[in-house]
Amino acid sequence: MSKIAKFVVIINDNVFWMEDKAVQFYTNLFKEKELGEKYAEQHLSKKELFRIQNDFSIEILMAYLDETPQAYLKLDSSRILNENLGASKAINLSEIVYFDEEDLKALIKRAEEIASQRKHDLIWVSAFTVDTALIDILRSLNYEEFDGKESIEDQYPKRIYFRKKM
Repeated sequence: MSKIAKFVVIINDNVFWMEDKAVQFYTNLFKEKELGEKYAEQHLSKKELFRIQNDFSIEILMAYLDETPQAYLKLDSSRILNENLGASKAINLSEIVYFDEEDLKALIKRAEEIASQRKHDLIWVSAFTVDTALIDILRSLNYEEFDGKESIEDQYPKRIYFRKKM
């Protein structure tokens, strides 16, 4: 059984699964049910997923074990989000929902392949400091910390920023 990562189309069949897994992931990550539910509602609810469905700068990459979805992330290549990073064409990996480090590695490596194919010169990730598995994997894949700007102060754990030049 091999793990692969591929793009998915946002449809009813997968948004319910995605929202449920987001609530589960962020509740576990933050160790607080209400905070996990609130974060998932803001960023990965069915409503939010259907909203980004028509945004061509945001895509969902999902990891599968055979035909079973395991994990996913958002690839965001919008110019507004990626400006002021000292790169001509940057891409952001965000809302990374996973339950196994192998799924996480498969997603990140596939995202790197996509970035290279599309001639992006920088990939960057905002990681919650409590997401130690993500942070460790990013460091093992030669991502470097940089001073990102927190756009807002919020009730979620602090974030740190990583980037990798392509």
